[in-house]
Amino acid sequence: MNTKDLAKKIQYFDDCYRRGEAKISDAEFDELVKQLKERNPNHPAINPEGMKLLSLDNYCFSEWWAEKARNETMIVQPKFDGCALGLRYQSGTLVAAFTRSGKDVTEAARTICNLPLELPEDGIAVSEDPVEIRGELYGPNLSRNKSQALAAGHLRKKNPTGAGLSFVAYEILGSTRDEIEDIKKLESWFFEIPPTNRTADPRQVKRWHKEWLAGELFENLPCDGLVIKVNSGEVKGKLGVNSKIPNWALALR
Repeated sequence: MNTKDLAKKIQYFDDCYRRGEAKISDAEFDELVKQLKERNPNHPAINPEGMKLLSLDNYCFSEWWAEKARNETMIVQPKFDGCALGLRYQSGTLVAAFTRSGKDVTEAARTICNLPLELPEDGIAVSEDPVEIRGELYGPNLSRNKSQALAAGHLRKKNPTGAGLSFVAYEILGSTRDEIEDIKKLESWFFEIPPTNRTADPRQVKRWHKEWLAGELFENLPCDGLVIKVNSGEVKGKLGVNSKIPNWALALR
């Protein structure tokens, strides 16, 4: 299979997943992405316009904590089930929006009622350097599958309206600040932010995970797990990222 066909295959399977009609397992999809990455690390299918939306690893929490988060404050948030979006602001104005696969969905993003088209005039937002924000387009008060299907359908429409959808922001790409600082900054820019718990106790994280599995935590949100992050910007910088995932975060399902 040549590189062009491989990229098309990845796009097809990603579109199916976003419609709630997954055709292959996560492991099989990750293997296809790995193959494309080996051929072309900067292919638009995995690195759109320099706005790289990383996935999250999903392995044993105890191992991750012991290796990367011991004695660190951790941030715990719901893992929203919708469509990941990367937003780019230039001098405080929204100029681009991309899906994980690199599709330009700027006009569709502009229709989302709670997504700011302009950022307040503070030093960061109006600097000459672009500000890039990662978040999720989702359907409030919907099931996971319906949330994902509604978001994916909106992004495919020729004349999208944004009806029934919201955008939640949870990361300022390239930031070196602590997670809590960035969440507060996003809130000050009038983004919806996710419910955010924090603890340095791995046992508390496991308790929250059990509560989520029992439908007792974030039960009103369409989410398919928890996101665990290291809070410290300094530690995040040391842990870094590999070709596909940030080493300072993981997903618990």
